[in-house]
Amino acid sequence: MPTINDRLKAFINPPNGKLGSVTVKVDDSSGWTSLTGRPQDYDPSEIYQIYQDALTAWRKNPIAWRIINITTDYVVASGIQISSPNRSMQKFLSQFWNHPKNMLSLRLESMSDELARAGDLFVLLFRNPQDGMSYIRFVTKDRIQRIETAANDWETELVYHETQDVGNTKQWYGVEHPDAAQQDAVMIHYTVNKPTGAIMGESDLTTMIPWLLRYSRLLEDRVRLHWAIRAFLWIVTVPSNKIREKTEQYRNPPDSGSIIVKDETEKWEVYAPSLNASDAQSDFRAVRGMVDAGSGYPPHWRGEGGDINLATATAMQSPAERHLTRRQNYFTYLLQDIIYHAYQRAYELGMARRLSTNDYSKLFIVSSPDISRTDNTTLASAAGSIANAFNNLSNQIITNKPLARHAIRLAFKFAGEHISEEEIDQILNEQAAKPVEPVEEEGRNYEE
Repeated sequence: MPTINDRLKAFINPPNGKLGSVTVKVDDSSGWTSLTGRPQDYDPSEIYQIYQDALTAWRKNPIAWRIINITTDYVVASGIQISSPNRSMQKFLSQFWNHPKNMLSLRLESMSDELARAGDLFVLLFRNPQDGMSYIRFVTKDRIQRIETAANDWETELVYHETQDVGNTKQWYGVEHPDAAQQDAVMIHYTVNKPTGAIMGESDLTTMIPWLLRYSRLLEDRVRLHWAIRAFLWIVTVPSNKIREKTEQYRNPPDSGSIIVKDETEKWEVYAPSLNASDAQSDFRAVRGMVDAGSGYPPHWRGEGGDINLATATAMQSPAERHLTRRQNYFTYLLQDIIYHAYQRAYELGMARRLSTNDYSKLFIVSSPDISRTDNTTLASAAGSIANAFNNLSNQIITNKPLARHAIRLAFKFAGEHISEEEIDQILNEQAAKPVEPVEEEGRNYEE
């Protein structure tokens, strides 16, 4: 039998003189490379750590989970509907939205969650060369190693480098890259909470994570103390000559519910730790206040009623609703932008008609859930008031077409609904086509 040394030599210098090939990827860089090259962005290590912290907080901290869910509950709610007055776009939109590989109605919640949780959403559009249809997929923020931008415009993102488990990074071209039309897939990047000059966004939880950790530690310590309060000591006072005897008798503490018969010389007392729980109340409230300030949501939204009354709760909701309205507006823009670029990808293959405009307000009609239901009452009241005001000018409106157009436009504006110029023309044309009926008043007839 060969010895260990013989086998080791045979492994190092095999008889055929060849060794098995070994591939090793050596990173001889000095350290982290710049992800975006922008001084306003965090270092790559910080970007990765913040993303992981936010993800962990969302998974393990009920307050963080609830904050992200509140955002999605208001932004998406029962769903967002998008249509288009352009026939070609509407046909493509319906197929793209409901395609089995897309099913965007089911993705809205996770897209909103990721945007709020990470601050960035990296969308991939894979194009089918047979019919031009695009399939939507996502890359998480922690896998983006570097972003290349145009030399003269840092807002124009051209190439995204994604970290791979094995081998070199994967490059995805952005939609504005000169060679994007020839690519099987392109990437689109959306951000929130982005300071001017930065490329990467920031999580909604970024400012809250340190305070969520402090609150968790405070609460955990308090739970331990409340567990410890169940421990107590019996102090038994007896005459000096009976100390040894009683020590032996009560070596094993009496069970709960036991009956002990003693004389007047034996005195029992119980000692338990005092927590002074009321002293910690203000500390907990102060930390929760920092969390609520970071989220922008009032405390009763996460289930803490406290001493808040209806008037205070109503006043607290306005800033939060404005923030959610802004987020919903950006999220609906995001969806329109994805649909537009998916359509353009089909057009590049000759599978769709050329669009006459790239104005999203003319290409799409968005139906999104109301952030505040009280707005409906306010808008209805405003619309009624403006309609009554113009009703007093009814004779002039009938004969003055510009005034009629302005009245209709304002009435719909105060009602919170958008109306196009084509729809106004249709209303006026139908009104002009109707014959004027005689109006009877106090026995007098007014006829043409």
